[in-house]
Amino acid sequence: MEKRQLRIDVLGASFTIQSDESAEHLERVSAYLREKVEEVKARYSFATPLTLALLAALNIADELVKERSGRAVRAATPAPRELEEIAAGLIEQIDGALASHGTDGGDGGEPG
Repeated sequence: MEKRQLRIDVLGASFTIQSDESAEHLERVSAYLREKVEEVKARYSFATPLTLALLAALNIADELVKERSGRAVRAATPAPRELEEIAAGLIEQIDGALASHGTDGGDGGEPG
């Protein structure tokens, strides 16, 4: 499959990811990530970008674990690993982008 690239802007960080997935799929994943980050940011506007990213990642992981638990009851086949792999890649990219911007999560500054 052909690798596709998508530029993602989250919490003031911008980076590009590559995937074999369709452009539409990458856009949906990116939009979902931004939605989850904005939900966390609405509740914790004082938090650093790293904290916001980690809280959003925890919320997404919670949804994934709950979904997998539900699927295990409904069907014996395991859930696809695609979402897990994309989420792990996005988290890695966010960590790298935040690190390159000098954000260590302990500066107490405003997000963004």
